[in-house]
Amino acid sequence: LTIIFRNFQECVEQKMYHAETDDLPAAFADGSKNGGDRYGANTLRVVEKVPGQHVEIQAKYIGTTIVVRQVGRYLTFAVRMPEEVVNSVEEGETQDLYLCLHGCPANQRIDFRSFRARAAEATQSASRTRGGAGTHGFTYKSAKAKCKERLPVEDLYFQSCVFDLLSSGDINFTMAAYYAFEDVKMLHSNSNRYHIYENDALSSAPQRGKNVLLVLVLNLLAILLWSTAPL
Repeated sequence: LTIIFRNFQECVEQKMYHAETDDLPAAFADGSKNGGDRYGANTLRVVEKVPGQHVEIQAKYIGTTIVVRQVGRYLTFAVRMPEEVVNSVEEGETQDLYLCLHGCPANQRIDFRSFRARAAEATQSASRTRGGAGTHGFTYKSAKAKCKERLPVEDLYFQSCVFDLLSSGDINFTMAAYYAFEDVKMLHSNSNRYHIYENDALSSAPQRGKNVLLVLVLNLLAILLWSTAPL
């Protein structure tokens, strides 16, 4: 996971934060923990919350907070960013690369409804034949029960947890989904918007507001190994 904070007027120098599995540093790549030697250097800070597991990057000069975690073998991150910053893409830049604006490319999205239906059907078939679990040790029913331990509300965080358990069998994904929801509660100012449901996610018109909470939980199928997010 690579995050680049660009040089910003007389406020901060360009800084890069880079994390890998089992290497979640409490500083930028140059060893510093703030935005450099300029007047507003402390408006950009790296704050270690839990060594090796949880880091928060506070970019107050652009009203942005980034939470980076390692859960099991996977990195996840969540971002709270003003809408003006999200939309401030410079001319000539390829906007298609910006998850914040467009989400995942259509050809990389998974039809969870179809996957869920197949998983439920496979569970019923297995119970009729040998009563065994799925390929990765979880049936649809047992995956739901496991995710319920941490996520009692069946929202998209819960569905993400179920999907990951069924597709990988890795119990760490239960905690990844749980921490994703905890990050939402920490970052979002409106408690009525904590839970995201399937119909909300499929809505064609995104809601606009003074601030946009962008929680990019890149742990579905653990496909996030490297990512560059320039700010």
